[in-house]
Amino acid sequence: MTIQQLTNGQRQLLAELAPWQLLALADAPAYWCKHIRDSQGGGTARNGEWRAVGVWRQTYSWGLAMTALGDYMHQRKRDDPAHTVTLTWVEVTRWFESLPAELRADARRSRKADRDAEQPRVVDQILAHGITEPEPTLW
Repeated sequence: MTIQQLTNGQRQLLAELAPWQLLALADAPAYWCKHIRDSQGGGTARNGEWRAVGVWRQTYSWGLAMTALGDYMHQRKRDDPAHTVTLTWVEVTRWFESLPAELRADARRSRKADRDAEQPRVVDQILAHGITEPEPTLW
């Protein structure tokens, strides 16, 4: 399976989710995307840079976005200029499905065991998936 690529902004958007949500998405993305979508959640950004510019996380029927305040009826579409970054549920599902089987199994065990010390390590591994270090330069 090929690695589904995400931008740095999209990874930061995923990092806005609660750790249990990331672990659940890694375990069963199709099921948990629907659950998170139906919760219609949102909230203040965890990322200090996003808080400073006044955007917050919003859940939409089509996906997730970091967006400007004011969309109280959840009517903005994906291409709305108020969004800083977006992820559709299809993109979320494909990305989590592209995780290696062993990482998805680690996420399942960590989520079900509720091991506080283990969860941050697995979440960090999930968010780092597919990131390649730049080639060192000779000069």
